[in-house]
Amino acid sequence: MRKISFLLTLFLFWAATLFAKQIKLLTIGNSFSDDAVEHYLAGLAEAAGDTIVIGNMYIGGCSLETHYNNSRNNAANYSYRKIVSGVRRVTPNFRLSDALTDEEWDYVSLQQTSSLSGKGDSFFPYIDHLISYVRELALNEDVEIVLHATWAYAQDSSHKGFDNYERDQLKMYNAIVDATRGVAEKAGIGIIVPAGTAIQNGRTSSLGDTFCRDGYHLQLNYGRYTASCVWYEKLFEKPVIGNDYIPATINPFQARVAQWAAHHAVENPYEVTPVLLQEGAWQTIAPYFNTPAEHVGYFGLYRSPLFFYDGTPVKTKDDWKKRRKEIRNRWMTMMGEWPELIKDQEFEMLSEEKIDDFTRYKVRFSWTPNQKTEGYLFVPAKEGPKPAVITLFYEPETAAGIGGKPHRDFAYQLARRGFITLSLGTTQTTNNKTYSLYYPNREDASLQPLSALAYAAANAFEALAKVKDVDPGRIGVVGHSYGGKWAMFSSSLFEKFACAVWIDPGIVFDETKGSGVNYWEPWYLGYHRPPWDKRWNKTGENAKGLYPRLKEEGYDLHELHALMAPRPFLVSGGSSDPIERWIPLNHTVAVNELLGYNHRVAMSNRPGHSPTVESNEIVYSFFEWFLQ
Repeated sequence: MRKISFLLTLFLFWAATLFAKQIKLLTIGNSFSDDAVEHYLAGLAEAAGDTIVIGNMYIGGCSLETHYNNSRNNAANYSYRKIVSGVRRVTPNFRLSDALTDEEWDYVSLQQTSSLSGKGDSFFPYIDHLISYVRELALNEDVEIVLHATWAYAQDSSHKGFDNYERDQLKMYNAIVDATRGVAEKAGIGIIVPAGTAIQNGRTSSLGDTFCRDGYHLQLNYGRYTASCVWYEKLFEKPVIGNDYIPATINPFQARVAQWAAHHAVENPYEVTPVLLQEGAWQTIAPYFNTPAEHVGYFGLYRSPLFFYDGTPVKTKDDWKKRRKEIRNRWMTMMGEWPELIKDQEFEMLSEEKIDDFTRYKVRFSWTPNQKTEGYLFVPAKEGPKPAVITLFYEPETAAGIGGKPHRDFAYQLARRGFITLSLGTTQTTNNKTYSLYYPNREDASLQPLSALAYAAANAFEALAKVKDVDPGRIGVVGHSYGGKWAMFSSSLFEKFACAVWIDPGIVFDETKGSGVNYWEPWYLGYHRPPWDKRWNKTGENAKGLYPRLKEEGYDLHELHALMAPRPFLVSGGSSDPIERWIPLNHTVAVNELLGYNHRVAMSNRPGHSPTVESNEIVYSFFEWFLQ
């Protein structure tokens, strides 16, 4: 049920981005409203295509009684923090009356000082007056009043107000829940933002009771982020799970805990819902997102993707959208434009066999307009929506676990972990030693073969997306060696792939690696009309086709890597992709930084070309983290 709920929520988040909302929020609060709305709420809104103007009338430790007195005296005692388009400006000595008439606020939030937040009687008579005051001055006659239900202190807090709750965190939390429910009902407030429940939910995770930095104010990163997540989901009425805004100071596990804690709080605001996320997959892959110290900030001689081909710098996210289109269009022009995708087909089922706790089907479909192929589809027995992965190699049997060398049965192993998988390979051309795909034929191909392979994988995606229980938003791709090149071009050129793993393909041109990184061959980027007299050359010195032009004009494959941003990918490097490959990867890291993303580019390394048990565990954990 949890996975179904997760999938549904991701779908709803995707759908919600199509319907952008604009909100104006004024909080009349204190440092707890600072924690909750000033730092991450605008970023969450922007990532979902929404807009928010935030005003916070701030006095540290301010109670409702003090706000009441300030309103009656029209006192200029506030620091007015206003955030527009993510830019925060602070104006001192501000009055409530001026703030209320500064914008046509959609929502105005009220909250009690933290030590009294669980004492319902302390809200009155002040909150009734403040509600009337807001409605009297508000420029928007439909303004809605919001009650901010704040959080309980850390169990080891030394705050003197903790005595009000016998220095018991759960007693304080329950008191806040009861107080805010009662106050909202009595005062006629229709909206409660359950920030305190979100924080209490987060404390049930492996992060524990670490959500406060000093015993009562929120931890600066994931603590504040959790509160902002619940504000976002409550006000915008859109699920925060799947929101791509994750600041660099928050790791993906912390962000996922925060988003789930907030989502559960909105769904169940008056009770604690445990956040039972498995940290293991993240802990397995986390070290591999870090550029080694000796390569940090080093970009080598590779041409930066953050400059247009005419030399104009890419400075904004909108610039990157144009630059990304320019890169892809240039490469597609050089490699040959794809035919129309084949979107109206489903797999033809040739046979089926029950194996372990899944079914293996042999399937057939068209992967180019004039050629069909056969592969193996694995479907786990457990019903419900699932992520999926396409595996690519010389033939489909190896990844399906039907013979082949060890540690290459990716489709089989991922199926055991709950993924629907599709194993594909170029059996016919592998057998006749011409490899790859040639469209429309080998004698007169209009596409460079690696691009033809990517086109075939895109058509496989479209067919796989129609299989029962496959979530189209959670399909990845993986391949080793030849299959790694195939997976790299497929995921880079076809952006529906949610993530990718490239296993030692040789991620950039490198003529020192011999046949391991042989993009000059006619079955990769050196296609020319047959006959092919010399093949399996150690360098591209006598190459024909597109490859010599790419080298001469300064193109390299790091430009294709950049097309992945912000989608995550892992390079499982071996002899073809040693640790020095971080130099070209740094360019995609830089693109992701421009877009506001981190932990999107990863690389593991081993000495040899062949996958190992250890390297494969990283591969499987990568897919588990990003797709499950």
